[in-house]
Amino acid sequence: MARYVFAFTGPLPLPADDLRLIEQQTRLVDTSRRAVLVEADAEQQIQRLAQQLPNWTVSTEHFMPVPGTQQTIQENLT
Repeated sequence: MARYVFAFTGPLPLPADDLRLIEQQTRLVDTSRRAVLVEADAEQQIQRLAQQLPNWTVSTEHFMPVPGTQQTIQENLT
């Protein structure tokens, strides 16, 4: 199952009808003030849903690894 982020571009609050439609057609994972994270089986399903929601943008979820902050000792091999 892939994860997608629906970001709301209209005036707040998030429309209850839009949220209900998103919940009916996907598995809701998390919500924030302006975005909703969902899981869905098919990208075509997400694209059809996005066409029904004009004030929303949709993108796939991307992971950004946190850089390591632990200091290491480097050997000088000369």
